[in-house]
Amino acid sequence: MSAAGDPGRIAGQAPRLDGRTALVTGGGTGIGKAIAFALAEAGAVVTICGPDAGVLADACAESAAAGRGELQAATADVTDEAQIAAAVDAASRDGALDIAVANAGVARPGSLLHLTADDWMGPIGVNVLGTALTIKSAARAMRAKGGSIVTISSIAAVRPVAFMAAYSVSKAALDELTRCAAAELGPLGIRVNGVRPGWMRTEAGAAAAASDANQALIRASTPLAGSGAEDDPLGDPAYVARAVVYLASDQAAWTTGQLLGVCGGSSLPPSAGDFGYVARMLYPGEMARDFAGPE
Repeated sequence: MSAAGDPGRIAGQAPRLDGRTALVTGGGTGIGKAIAFALAEAGAVVTICGPDAGVLADACAESAAAGRGELQAATADVTDEAQIAAAVDAASRDGALDIAVANAGVARPGSLLHLTADDWMGPIGVNVLGTALTIKSAARAMRAKGGSIVTISSIAAVRPVAFMAAYSVSKAALDELTRCAAAELGPLGIRVNGVRPGWMRTEAGAAAAASDANQALIRASTPLAGSGAEDDPLGDPAYVARAVVYLASDQAAWTTGQLLGVCGGSSLPPSAGDFGYVARMLYPGEMARDFAGPE
């Protein structure tokens, strides 16, 4: 398979980030780990941070073993301003940072009838405050020569998810934080953009997709679901990583304040109807040839 067809590898024409310094919060697992691997493979000097030193060490070892590049690790809780500032310092060279990816995030399922104040503050604390503190420290390290900050949001920011209000609200707030940061930091040469992943093949995503109900929902709401070689409705985290590499690179030099959906189309509004049956009456041969389904 060519590099262009392998979501785990960046294609030959992908942007390069040789020698640039990068920090990825929540970089030890899932989407964050895929982002760290892709940045390192593109030539960046990558530091990952998170609260569990063991998880970070495992990700560093995995990257080295796969030949993707050496990662550095800094233990940090993004809701602690001193700790995230220290992580930025660890990722910087001569006090300057080129790329920051605010990926750390948590979810708290539950009904609005049952969520407590503490339940709400989990997603708001990590997803909003943690991102704000990451932007603050990273931007201070980028003032001298500019840089790129990428936030990781979710399609839940724009499509309501039942029994996930705390998460959805926190991601919607993160999107507005991204736009506010772009407007404020642009004059300093700092670009701020975001990525909204859809259903992804992470541990959490796979667990959620294990139920028949969610499998059916994902397939019905994701136009690209099952379009690959494998009948899998989940996206590869490497697709999100590719978007981050682009936004961090010079190829996106005139792009800021944007939220890019990497979601297989699941952020599209739901269809108001389906007139395929009429198309089959008008074009029976062509529809039978080009589209699966009943005649």
